[in-house]
Amino acid sequence: MNALGVLLKYELLQLARDTRMILLAVVLPFVLLPALLLVGRVTDRADVERVRDSEIGLRVTGPDSAFADALIRRAVQVPDSLVGDPLRIVDFTGPAADSLLGAGGLQVVVEGQGPNERGLPRLEVRYRASSDLSRSAADRLEERLERVRRDMRDSMFAAGGLRGDPTDVYPVRTTNVAAAGREAGALLGLIMFPLLVGMMLAGGSLVAADTLSGEKERGTLETLLTSSLSKNEIIVAKGLAIMLVALLMTVVNLTNLGIWIGLGLMEVPGELDVALSVSKLIGMFVLVLPVVVLLSSAMLLISGWARSYREYQLYFPLVFLLALLPSAAPALPGLELRSAVVLLPVANVALALRDLLAGRGDLLFAALAMVVTTGAAAVMAVWARGTLSTERLLGDSAADRAEFAGGPALFPYRVVRWFALMWVALLGISLALGDRLPIQGQVLVNLVGLFLGGSILMIRRYRLPLRQTLALRGVHPVVWLAVLVGAPCGFLAGIGVAEITGRFLPVPPQMLEAFGQFLLPEGMGVVQLVLLLAVLPGITEEIAFRGLLLHGLHRRLKPWALCLVVGLVFGVFHVSLFRILPTAYLGIVLTLVTILTGSIFPAMLWHALNNAVALVPVAMGWVGPDATIPDWALPAGILGLLVSLYVMRRFGRGYPGVTRPPDSTS
Repeated sequence: MNALGVLLKYELLQLARDTRMILLAVVLPFVLLPALLLVGRVTDRADVERVRDSEIGLRVTGPDSAFADALIRRAVQVPDSLVGDPLRIVDFTGPAADSLLGAGGLQVVVEGQGPNERGLPRLEVRYRASSDLSRSAADRLEERLERVRRDMRDSMFAAGGLRGDPTDVYPVRTTNVAAAGREAGALLGLIMFPLLVGMMLAGGSLVAADTLSGEKERGTLETLLTSSLSKNEIIVAKGLAIMLVALLMTVVNLTNLGIWIGLGLMEVPGELDVALSVSKLIGMFVLVLPVVVLLSSAMLLISGWARSYREYQLYFPLVFLLALLPSAAPALPGLELRSAVVLLPVANVALALRDLLAGRGDLLFAALAMVVTTGAAAVMAVWARGTLSTERLLGDSAADRAEFAGGPALFPYRVVRWFALMWVALLGISLALGDRLPIQGQVLVNLVGLFLGGSILMIRRYRLPLRQTLALRGVHPVVWLAVLVGAPCGFLAGIGVAEITGRFLPVPPQMLEAFGQFLLPEGMGVVQLVLLLAVLPGITEEIAFRGLLLHGLHRRLKPWALCLVVGLVFGVFHVSLFRILPTAYLGIVLTLVTILTGSIFPAMLWHALNNAVALVPVAMGWVGPDATIPDWALPAGILGLLVSLYVMRRFGRGYPGVTRPPDSTS
């Protein structure tokens, strides 16, 4: 057996003696899936019974509330045998129905809106989609109102002399062309792939943390490096160990899936009742293979990059979340594999796996998805081996000196960690609060609390010089003119980026509509809108990204890489998948503006103008939400953007340490 085989055997024997590893890689997968299925079944039944038997808070409002009230009373009297679930309504009286609906005091608000242009009365049923009880109540009420409407219509037809059953006139039949098994397979694919990815990361991370960063902390890695083994052999062996554990967990999970669902040993909810053949399980395994290699290489890289077990634990949550985001691609409505998404690693495999379980697999595009993700895995593996084959495997001498010195010298080696923690905090806030916070609350929490507060903490923690860190420098007056031209032109160019993104990641219209309603809430004045969503982001986000992040990375990256990294991080911080690329484009432009001018102030003004140009015309009613730009606007915007950047390059001072040597007066 060669040296690599001996080292790999040693690594696996060490893992086999680790009780935590056995529990996580073998025992937990066998227990987790049936436990999730059991909990899901019990919870589903409990939720159905709770929603069905709960009393419904309902209020009738509007100019024609008397008609609406009469209709509701008729709807409640419809026999349950005709519509299914019962509807028990509790009357509420008093004003502010919509505020109670938003706070959860009401489940449904029915507004009698008066006659339309043809003199016919109208009703609007409002509910909270985020509440199961409210959504179910609205569905059941609409079902009963529809039956009342049909009865009233039939009575009017009969009174008018119509013979026979009115339903025989132009009958319409609806048919669900998707078989139940296909729908169940699609849902199982949506659930199963993120579970597989999460388990891979959990098991592989335990190995990665112990095999490199943990050995650094214990001092055993240096002993291994003094042996006759080369660095390359050590890295490959440890990477294979991580990969084999992730692969083992995948096999165990798929076997578990075949046992409990494929063989039907457990009663599962109807929406997950899918026929799982051996060929489908093998197909799932083949699809997941490149993802195993990709994630294992990523964990190897961050474990080798981290200088201690604790530092690895700080980096891993970011990798975990970045891997889970594309794995949830099937949750986006309208996203299909037969599109440009096939070029997006991990997300393409998630869609291919969903299609396979739904019985509508596309062999050609599934193969293309595997090729793309395999290519990404190969790049990640080569990058990890090349990076860790240097002295970085043992440590970074410059980082060690900075650790000893502390203060401003240490900040460049800690800035990524800080922004990773801020991103995790931002995502946690978004998941925990969601739409519960109004736009004012989200601005206060995210912009002021997280971005501005985090920036102040970093400045104080590392005793950073304020003027140099935030690039608080004056600029030539011509630069301001370039900003006034460049910001609206850059916005037009950004529309082109958004259109390309829309083809790459199609977004459901209802999602865009909900996002637009969130950004343009009713009752908010234009001045308040501009202050909250243009001026304040232009200040706080620029302090964080073109201030702290740019300063922390500017000596470690080349100018083009600096623009890309800072811009992409800016895009990732905007969480929503469909906003990442357009926002990253804006981040790249703002970073370039700061580098060319050597000052953060032009980027602040550019950022505020960009947001204002996007919001004010719609808020003032100058353009509709569905307005399109003329064909000439996009090339004109690109030309104006390029001219403004050229002017900044010509008259800008340049960012010290990036476009010119640093000086003591900057």
